[in-house]
Amino acid sequence: MENKYPTEHFAAYQEALNLHSFSGISKLFHEKVSFCHFGTMMTDHEDVKEFHENFWNTIKDVKWWATEIETIYGDEKCQIYAYTYNYSGFVNGEKAEGNGKTTDVFVKSDKTGKWEFIHAHSSSAAPNHDD
Repeated sequence: MENKYPTEHFAAYQEALNLHSFSGISKLFHEKVSFCHFGTMMTDHEDVKEFHENFWNTIKDVKWWATEIETIYGDEKCQIYAYTYNYSGFVNGEKAEGNGKTTDVFVKSDKTGKWEFIHAHSSSAAPNHDD
C-alpha cells in the first residue's frame, strides 16, 4: 500500500484518513469544505464529520490508499487530483474491500499560505465481502 503522492498536502490528507480521527483531517480543511459522496452533498462541517465517523465505525480498522493518481490541474492557488481510492477493513468481523473514483480539490489559503482541502467528489464500487 505504499504510494508516492504528488504533493505533501495530498499525502497529508491521505495519511490523516488512516488515523480515524476527524480532528486529524479537519485541520486540513478550508472553512468552506464540501464533499459529495455517493450522491449526498455535504457543505457543513458537522455533516462531513458524521459521514467520516459513520464510515470509520462501520468499517473497522479501515485503511485507505490512492492509486492511479492524476493531477488534473495545478497552479500556485489551486490543485485538482483524480484517483482511484481503495480501502480494506472489516464489517461485522468479515473482511471488506472496496474502491471507487474521487476528485479532490485543494486551494492555497490567502490567510496562512497553506494548502487546504476544499472539495471531494466520490463514487463507489460495491464493497467486496470475503467469506
